[in-house]
Amino acid sequence: MIIIKPKSKWLTLLFLLVFPVLLASCSGQQSTNEKLEAEFDAYDQVKKVIAYENHNNDSSISRIGLEYRLGYLFSSRFSEEDISFIQRKHSNIIDKNRLLAHKNSIFDLNSIRNNESKLADFCRSLPKGGMLHVHPWGLFNRNVVRQLLERYDPVIEPMDLLRYIEEKEPGQYLYGSEIEMLSNLPQSANFSSYSAAEKKQFIEMFILPGNPATHDFERFDSIFAFVDRLLGNEERDKKILLAYSSFLKNAAKQGVSYVEFTEYFSPKIENISKLEKWAKQFLAETGIVVRWNLSFLRFEPARENADVLKDWIELLVKHPTNVITGIDLLSIEKGFPAFEAGQEIYGYLSGYNMENPDHPLEMTIHAGEMGDERNVRDALLMGATRIGHGVLLQYDPVTLEYARRMELPIETNIISNHKLGVHDMNAAPHPFLDYLRLGLRVSLSTDNDAIFETDIANECVAAITTTDIEYSELKHMSYNSVRTSFANDKTKEKLENKLNRQFINFEQKYLSTLND
Repeated sequence: MIIIKPKSKWLTLLFLLVFPVLLASCSGQQSTNEKLEAEFDAYDQVKKVIAYENHNNDSSISRIGLEYRLGYLFSSRFSEEDISFIQRKHSNIIDKNRLLAHKNSIFDLNSIRNNESKLADFCRSLPKGGMLHVHPWGLFNRNVVRQLLERYDPVIEPMDLLRYIEEKEPGQYLYGSEIEMLSNLPQSANFSSYSAAEKKQFIEMFILPGNPATHDFERFDSIFAFVDRLLGNEERDKKILLAYSSFLKNAAKQGVSYVEFTEYFSPKIENISKLEKWAKQFLAETGIVVRWNLSFLRFEPARENADVLKDWIELLVKHPTNVITGIDLLSIEKGFPAFEAGQEIYGYLSGYNMENPDHPLEMTIHAGEMGDERNVRDALLMGATRIGHGVLLQYDPVTLEYARRMELPIETNIISNHKLGVHDMNAAPHPFLDYLRLGLRVSLSTDNDAIFETDIANECVAAITTTDIEYSELKHMSYNSVRTSFANDKTKEKLENKLNRQFINFEQKYLSTLND
């Protein structure tokens, strides 16, 4: 044993004071790491239980049962000191990877950050790879809406619309000035009979207002009542194809090669055939590979959602297709937590996928946009392998550490998060960049282009102007969008090869001119 003998009584006193602190720090770190290992072992065990019970026993686990299995029924496993240790660890990783990203960047974004025109041109030209979070019903921009209204000239019933919105569950609303405007429009009249001013006012109802700057989810959700009336009962597919086409043509101009749409389709062979036809058409028209994730509304009865999922699995086993890739639980999180709303579909599919390596469906989910901060954790416990939004993950360091270790894919929508008051990008950097620097596989998307008046180039601009993101990190997100997609391996390989060629051309022809 080596005994250290300080040369003076002052050094002795200092040694006696400091050594216990250092020792406690080391033991505290060890304790936190041990707690994390125990936590993640519990996660893995709970994952298996949820999958087994829902798939094999057609039985769900209660919230109390979940928290009991995790050891959280009465208290947390982690102290404030543990949480601080995890946060410091994350900060150190973020700082290290920020410097590494700067070192690996062949172009300094600071040269264009404050130049609006150069920045816009850069973001339009940057190869994007894919977009993994897009809702077709959010693609009806002013031009598309006007075309449809003029072409079909529907009878508009403003008061019927208002009644529908006011009675909608789980809740929708309009602002007072909007209600007054709709009340003053001609009732039961064709769109063609409206004045120019009235037409403009009605078309604006398909876009979130610019004032106020942010809106509650319920105001956003009301827009879909207008879209539903616009589509009507006749030629719905023909109408929605116009929105698809408009979006995809714009995306193609901005370097997008792949898009995953999230939409509901009933489990019918005709729908598989339709989507295969559409995917072929879109590829021919725009060069973009298109896939769909089947959507489920979190406020619908969980058992009914599970029955639809089972029907889809059975259908896809009999009629395999590469155009339907996964499932997605969506709509308002407030009041509809991921675990309670999604366990029966995600738990069942997770169990099914464990037993069937060649399963037809992957799992993403809207979680951490708002509502319960445990939603991302619970989504992962239910078997989701990709997360839409995930903003609230920043407030759950333990789950963030779990996500870091599994390199969790995150579908980021900056403008959407800002306009729905999820995160104020003008007050603080969006957490997507911290996630990226922690090793999560983040990609950029737009959510609902038309409603939020954004596109993928605009999301790029927002990323650059509101954070200190580096060029290498933008490039990394483009590759993430392909590598974390639900496309099959052959399609991913083709997309990545295409992205390689796009970046070679981009860096040779575009970046060299900016550096001159």
